[in-house]
Amino acid sequence: MEMEKNNVSAEETTAEETTAEEIKEETAEKGCKKTEKEIEALKSQLAESNDKYLRLAAEYENFRKRSAKEKSDAYNDAYSDAIKALLPLADSLDKALEFNPEDDGIKALCKLLTDTFAKIGVTAIESDGAEFDPNLHNAIMHEEDDTLGENIVAQTFQKGYLLGEKVIRHAMVKVVN
Repeated sequence: MEMEKNNVSAEETTAEETTAEEIKEETAEKGCKKTEKEIEALKSQLAESNDKYLRLAAEYENFRKRSAKEKSDAYNDAYSDAIKALLPLADSLDKALEFNPEDDGIKALCKLLTDTFAKIGVTAIESDGAEFDPNLHNAIMHEEDDTLGENIVAQTFQKGYLLGEKVIRHAMVKVVN
């Protein structure tokens, strides 16, 4: 009896394998029956999807860079605005020192403000005797003088300041020739 069971199960296994092979063959035949048009349509869809993906990836990269730049610019603008708020104090101390050059208290405050500006990267634009540079200076007066060279700053009316390479405030100057 056991032998009969083994024979039956062997026959069933062979029948199952045959059926599985037939199904594979039928599936393969159906797959081969796809027309060239269908294949081309699928290739076209793939190319279109790939193109969309690449465009989306490029858009995202541009967005990421733009966002980082905007964040950096916002920080730099806020930093510049905070320094601009302190410039009237610097102007007032300079005027006070002009009127009373012997006052040690005003000298100490001017030095403290200058040192603080230096620590945060703010420098005054040196103008008197320098060549006029429209990127750094704002000419509010012009004068003819044969003793000085051409386009030389003769007098500074209001100091200009730089934050690194960025002009926070242009120097207001008188230019000769």
